[in-house]
Amino acid sequence: MTGFAHEEVARAKVLIDLGRIEAAQAKLGAVLAGEPDNADALMLMGYAWFRTGEYEKSIGYSAAALAAFPDYQSALRVLALAEQELAHLTEHDPAERQRHYDRALAAATRSAELDPEYVENLRLLAGVQSVTDPAAALATIDRAIQIDPDHADLHRVRGSILRRGGSSADAEAALREALRLQPEHVDATQELALLDLDRGDREAGERGLRLVAQWDPSRADFVRATLAAVDEQVESLVRPESASPYMPAPPEVRYLPETPRSNWRIWVSLVFGAFLVLRLIFAAAGSNPETEPARRSPTHQVPTDRFPGHIPTPYFPPTPRPWPSGFPPTLHPWPSGFPRPGLTPPRPPVQPPPRTVPPRVP
Repeated sequence: MTGFAHEEVARAKVLIDLGRIEAAQAKLGAVLAGEPDNADALMLMGYAWFRTGEYEKSIGYSAAALAAFPDYQSALRVLALAEQELAHLTEHDPAERQRHYDRALAAATRSAELDPEYVENLRLLAGVQSVTDPAAALATIDRAIQIDPDHADLHRVRGSILRRGGSSADAEAALREALRLQPEHVDATQELALLDLDRGDREAGERGLRLVAQWDPSRADFVRATLAAVDEQVESLVRPESASPYMPAPPEVRYLPETPRSNWRIWVSLVFGAFLVLRLIFAAAGSNPETEPARRSPTHQVPTDRFPGHIPTPYFPPTPRPWPSGFPPTLHPWPSGFPRPGLTPPRPPVQPPPRTVPPRVP
């Protein structure tokens, strides 16, 4: 490797660490244009593509670096990382997922065999092993912690393995140790927040995930998706069993207790009572002498629509009515000279008694 290539590769590595991927790829491309078999440039180009999510291209450049230098541990680690990500992305296809996982495990195992005392090799191997063999992964990471007990990320990996295995207390202890060694460890904070969510502590989990998004804005989508999944899980737990899985129940059915069917009598009574109250209110308002004049109730009244408004409606006195047919009979016949109720016979005119004129005395 020439001096120019060595310096450009070193600058490209710094640019990748700073997140300036395109600038690093430009420098690496210039190096590879003059030295196509430069293993360091190929490895860093593969790592740059891995940082952008282009895992297929990352695998291609890593394989090219291994073709130039078969025991290149850095290239093996980049290859293992890319294959592991592709295994996660192909979960819908078990055969393809297993193929990528086998390649990732083979690359990580080979890297650890080349230098078993290098904790980065052991950390990567434990991460790959945790997918199918958590016990082997835990043994591998414990060996790495024995080598370097002050490595914060090793404790984070141990806590992650224990969390997925269901050992909440041991997982929390490992994650707390990682945060003690590195208080703003983003991955450890994220794992601890997920552990809080697993234990049902929504407030602590949300607080931890918000810290993760604050420290690493690129994980904001992950934080939102995780909290949305938690909300959906809580909503599914409180949803009544009778609700259809294809048509979600409305919020009132989902969150409020169901009203018993026998309460219809109460509703009928309430409606009837309200109706009576309204009737009484309207009756009281209609009988107010200040708002409405006194009404006359004649037996027979000529309709007012036949007369103009300025002409008073004629009034007809009631006519005598016959004796009601349903009136109970009397025990004794009705006296002939006694008038019946409702009928007053005409009285003869009152005549003055005749005056007696005394005879005249002659």
